[in-house]
Amino acid sequence: MATSTKKYHQGHDIKSLLLNLATLLLFILPVVAYLDQENAINYCLIVAGGLTISVLAPPFGFYRPHPYTDWPANKPFRFKNE
Repeated sequence: MATSTKKYHQGHDIKSLLLNLATLLLFILPVVAYLDQENAINYCLIVAGGLTISVLAPPFGFYRPHPYTDWPANKPFRFKNE
């Protein structure tokens, strides 16, 4: 019986981490803006900047990278190849 040792994608590429951080900021934005209403515009700008950076990170766009995709532009970008 042959066993295959296929690596499981953990989602630790740059795009996935940036998208997770940007959505976390987006979810906590209403609470933080309510508690500190004087700086609410600054918090909105921080969230908008985080979302912009996550969209511009490679691969470009809103799609989360997937290692088993048929679309070559949607492969995860990593600093070290495995």
